[in-house]
Amino acid sequence: MSATFILRTDKNEGYATLYARIQNRVPKINIRVSTGLEVDIKEWNKSLTGAKALTVFRNGKGKELFVKLDAISSMIDAFIKNGVIITSEMAKVRVHEIVYAEQIAAEKERVEAEAKALEEEQATNFNDFITQFIHECESGKRKKKGGTTNVSPGTVKSYKGFQAQFKAYQEIRLRVIDFSDLTVNFYNDFRLFLTDKRYSPNTIARMVKVCKTVCYAAEQLKLMDAGNVRAGFDVIYKDVDNVYLTEERIQELYEYNLSNRPAWEKVKDVFIVGCLTGQRVSDYKRINSNMIITLTDGNRYIKLKQEKTENIVYIPLDYRIEAILDKYDGELPKVYDQKINDHIKEIGEDLGWTEIIEFDEQRGVMAYTARKRFCDLLKTHTCRRSLATNMYKTGASLSSIMAITGHGSEQQLKTYLKLNESEKSMLAAKESYFTKLRTVK
Repeated sequence: MSATFILRTDKNEGYATLYARIQNRVPKINIRVSTGLEVDIKEWNKSLTGAKALTVFRNGKGKELFVKLDAISSMIDAFIKNGVIITSEMAKVRVHEIVYAEQIAAEKERVEAEAKALEEEQATNFNDFITQFIHECESGKRKKKGGTTNVSPGTVKSYKGFQAQFKAYQEIRLRVIDFSDLTVNFYNDFRLFLTDKRYSPNTIARMVKVCKTVCYAAEQLKLMDAGNVRAGFDVIYKDVDNVYLTEERIQELYEYNLSNRPAWEKVKDVFIVGCLTGQRVSDYKRINSNMIITLTDGNRYIKLKQEKTENIVYIPLDYRIEAILDKYDGELPKVYDQKINDHIKEIGEDLGWTEIIEFDEQRGVMAYTARKRFCDLLKTHTCRRSLATNMYKTGASLSSIMAITGHGSEQQLKTYLKLNESEKSMLAAKESYFTKLRTVK
C-alpha cells in the first residue's frame, strides 16, 4: 500500500485529524496531506497495537472511517500503478472528493434541482426574466439567434454586466422596473444613470443593446410588447479614434527578433496573424494549419467559421501566417487576451512607436482631448482595424473587405477604417477626377 495514515499530535486523548502519507520510490513521491477526518486518539492508537485490535476497530467503531481510508488508498495505488506523478495539490483535491463525496453529490443535486426548477418555471417579471435568460444562455438551452451554437462566455459576461448595472439603477432610483416600465422615459433615465457613473458612450451603448436583446427575447415569449424598445431605445456608439498598424509596421514587427523573450515572441506572432487576417481576437487566436485550403482559383486560403456570427470567411493565405504556423507545428501558441494587450504595448515601445496621438475621449458628460503614445493604444482589436484600413488604402472595395472581415454592413465596417486626414487626401488624389487633371498639359 502506498498510503499510510498517521496522527500529527503529541496528545494521548481527545480528537485529532488523520493525515495521509503518500510514499513511493519510482516515481519518487513523498507527500503528506490532511484527510480532514477526525478520530478519537485513544481508539486510533489502540487499533495500531496489533492485527486483532485493528480488525476490531475496522469492523466496529471505525467502519465508516475505513470505507473512506480504503477508497483513498485504492485511488493512490491506481495512480502510482499507472505512472501518474502525484502532486500535493492533486492529492488534496482527490482526497477531498472522496472524504466529502456525499456532501459534494448532495450539493450537485441541489444545484441541478434549482437549475431545473428555474428552467421549468417561467419568469413573470423583468428582473427574474433577466436571470432566467442568462441561465439559459449559460446552460446552452438558449442558442445564438438563428443558430445552433452556444452563446459565448464573453457574451454571457456582458449580459451579467448589464444585470448588475440594472440592479444598481433600481437601488439608486428606489423603484423596481418591470416589463411595463420599459418606456422611453426609462431609457433616457437609465442612460443618465450610466452617464453619471462616468461610463463611456460605447459602454452605455453596449448596456442598451443588451437590454434590447433581453426585451426581444421576452417579447418572443409574449411577456411584453417591445414596441417602445424597438422604436425608442437607440444604441448610440461613438466612433473611437483608434490606431492601426500600417503594412510597413506589420513587416517591422514580423522581422523583430524576440527569441530572447519567449513570452513576447508568442504575443508578437499571434498579433501578426490577427493583423493579416482581420478577425476578432476570439477567431484569430485559434487559426491553425488545418484551416488552410486551396480553392478553384489555385490559391490557398484560411477557411474560418467566425464564433460570433457563425459566418464562414475565406482569407487569402499570407506567407507570413504560414511561416508562423510552421514555427509552432501548425497551432498558434496559447496566449491570454490580457497578455496580448500588455505585451504588445511593451513591444511597440521597444520598436520606438512612441509618437503622441491626440484623440477625442468622453467619460460621462466630460469630453476632452486625450494624448497618448501610439504604443499605449495598441490592443487585440487593433489587428482587425489594421487589415480593414490597409485593404481600403490599396483601393479594395468595401464589399471585398467585408468578405474577409465578415462585417454585416458597410456602415459598421466604416467605423474600422482609421485614416488620418492626410491619408484620406492621398486616397482622394487617386480618384479619376484628380488623375485626369494631372494628364492635362
